[in-house]
Order: sequence, then structure tokens, then C-alpha cells
Amino acid sequence: MIPNRVFFIYLGKDLPWGTGLAILSAKQVQKAEETVLYIENEVSGAGYDLIKNDSGILLKQIDVNSLFSDLGDNGICSHLYNVLKSPASKANLLRLALLYKEGGVYLDTDTITVKPWDDLLQYKGFCGQEPLALPQELLDFPSVKSANPFLYIAAGLRYTWSFFCLKAPHGEQIFRLAEGFFNLAVSNAVLASEPKNKLIEDAFAAINEMGKEEQLRRFRLGTRLLQQMTKNKTSENMKVLPPAYFFPVGPNVFRHIFYKNSAKRLNKILLPQTRVVHWYNGIEKIYLHQKFNQKWIEENPTTAFAELARNVLSGGL
Repeated sequence: MIPNRVFFIYLGKDLPWGTGLAILSAKQVQKAEETVLYIENEVSGAGYDLIKNDSGILLKQIDVNSLFSDLGDNGICSHLYNVLKSPASKANLLRLALLYKEGGVYLDTDTITVKPWDDLLQYKGFCGQEPLALPQELLDFPSVKSANPFLYIAAGLRYTWSFFCLKAPHGEQIFRLAEGFFNLAVSNAVLASEPKNKLIEDAFAAINEMGKEEQLRRFRLGTRLLQQMTKNKTSENMKVLPPAYFFPVGPNVFRHIFYKNSAKRLNKILLPQTRVVHWYNGIEKIYLHQKFNQKWIEENPTTAFAELARNVLSGGL
């Protein structure tokens, strides 16, 4: 059984406003025995201001030596943590180690919790699928390629459909008509486990078997590793849940929650099973060219994202 604790990881110093929002929402909705933000250094910033006065949110310094000891991984995680440069790659290793040692529910910092997941704690672990345009064989493109032209044609058709849904009014609902034709692959943005989970133990063994170049490849120790270990299917040690639970809006079509007037259809964007909304923080840099903050919410009040944020800030979730 999974302990009722939830944790986040942040390896910078300036805690973004959206990260504070994510932590607040999880604490308010799940009412876990422990809500923790693991940090490498002291933090400040707009996100920290949101949570600093909440006694129910704990900040814990990451003790790398202690955390990566006694994992039964031949020291590979400790070694790679010191070699890797990307904070995202380091966080992949940290979440595995923390879940293996302490258990609980890990959430990415670009999430908003909307419903509790108490009923899911009965499993030994759980994660969720998201609908991807690329098939499994091409997920690491261009590092991994295929000579099968039909894979590329099918991927192109999925991207075209996603783009159409992105531009179409109520496109997130149109997208769902064809969601079953997309590659449903697990993501580690939401990942839960009981302590000493055998699947995570096997993941450490899989990392040991990789070549040095493969270990350093982007996503390899995160989503790709989880996809390898689960084969995107439920097993005794990991319940794999459909997109509705954590990814109710696909990776490209998710931008609809930031469109004007989307707040009035929030109850359709979210689904009855939705517990967490993963909103993909790449939108801040790629599409909006600005960081989310209180000012953005005030200037974009009719967006679904603003409605979600207001619910968190008012304690109404």
C-alpha cells in the first residue's frame, strides 16, 4: 500500500509561482500526512511566497549521500547524479530513490491537483498514460529511427489532428474522439509507489545494464525508463491509469486551458476521473513567452488555468 504522502522536487533557488501553486493544490486537496518540497538549496521567489507561511508544507534539504545509499543499485544512481548536468535528469533519479526508500506520490511542479487519490493508494504503485503522436518505436527520435515509412506517416497524421484540435473551438473535446489512435505511453510526471517496490528495484538494475552514452540520453532515466519497466501496461507492482486521471488534455492540445473563455467549460475539460492536471510548463517559454504569476491570472481571468488557480488560492478546491 502506498503511504499517504506527496512530494515535489526543485533543484533551483528561485521557486516559480506555478510550483508554489502546484504544492498548495496538492496539500489542500489530498490532505496527506505529509506534503514535502525537496530542495537542494535555500529557495526564494514568488512560488516560495505562496507556501512559506503554510505550516502543513515541509521543505526538506536533499541529503544526496544518505538518499543514494543502500539502494542495492551498485552505486549507479549516486554516480550518475554527480555526472548529470540537467536538473530534470537529476530529479528523475531523486524521485526513484525517494519512492524506493520512503514511498508516496511524486508530482511534477507543473501540476494542479483537483481531486484526492485516496482510492489509488491501495495499489503498490501507480502512474498515468498520456496520448503521444509518435509511436513507441520513434519516441527517442532522432536518436532512434525506423525504416518503416508507415510509422512516420501515421505520426504525421496524428500531429495534423493535434494541430487541428489546437486551433478548433473546443478542440480539447474534439481531440478525445481520436485519442485511442494515439500512442498511450506512461509518464513519470505523476508517479506513486510503496517503499521497496520491485519495479523500481528492477529499474535500478536496468540503469546498470545501459551503456554510458545511453544513461546520459535525454528522457532515458525518466519517462523512457518507466515505459521500459511497465511496457505501458498494469502489472502487480504498478497500476497504469488512462490519460483521464492525470493528463485529461493531451500534450499539444493542452494549450486550450490557457485560451480566453475556456473557464466556462472547465467541467468538460476535466473528466470525472481527473485527479491531477499536468499543464506542461514549456508553455511559459515557448508559447506565452512569460512566466505565470498572479498578474497573469488577473489579466487572463476567463481562462481555465486562471479558474483552477483561483480555486487553489481561495482554498476552494
